[in-house]
Amino acid sequence: MTHDPLAHAAVHGFGADRAPHYDAQAAVNLAGYQAAYELGISALAALLDGQDTASLLHVGLGTGAELLPYERFNVPGWRFTGVEPSAPMLAVARKRLEEEGLLSRTQLHEGELRTLPQGAPFAGAQLMGVLHHVEGEEARLELLREVARRLKPGAPLVLGCRIGQDPELTKVEFRRLRAYGVTQEKLEARRQATAKMQPIASDAALFAMFERTGFVEPKTLFVSLQYKVFLAHRAV
Repeated sequence: MTHDPLAHAAVHGFGADRAPHYDAQAAVNLAGYQAAYELGISALAALLDGQDTASLLHVGLGTGAELLPYERFNVPGWRFTGVEPSAPMLAVARKRLEEEGLLSRTQLHEGELRTLPQGAPFAGAQLMGVLHHVEGEEARLELLREVARRLKPGAPLVLGCRIGQDPELTKVEFRRLRAYGVTQEKLEARRQATAKMQPIASDAALFAMFERTGFVEPKTLFVSLQYKVFLAHRAV
């Protein structure tokens, strides 16, 4: 998706004016952007080792960048379903996946997860940079429940989102952006977006949401200031 921790919503801010430049911007916005994806895929590959024909769900696929690490994991029989509500982002994903030889293994669906036709349950899922864009706890819980409904019992889920709103860590983020040449005008726009943001309050709050929606045994995979990636499992 839509992995930028400071954007407003799943589609707003991810239009045709931004989609072609999204990955370059995200690499500045989030230190370790590519590492977050690679560690997520590493977790799925490790837990599903030996499943030659696994089917994976990627919610908020964005530009398709999160699928690229699969190429080095030698899983030619795996198939992917990418769900993305932004048509411009999905257009970038389609072109990129075709260039990388992954499009023939990927079903792309434009829309929210609830609009994806029902099918066989997935062996695993990834939800990167999506949950903190969803407004309201009940809507967040419903998204997690929908992911759980799509998974096999015991299936792994990799989830990345912003956690907390620490003023000191936010100051670190903005000082880094200045070092990367982000203009004062853009920094001010980001400050306003940050002030309006409602991230998940804490690890404990996210883990409570996992428990309420049928996910167990959460573990931390990756941390970059206030963006974190977790591994959990659908309850058996």
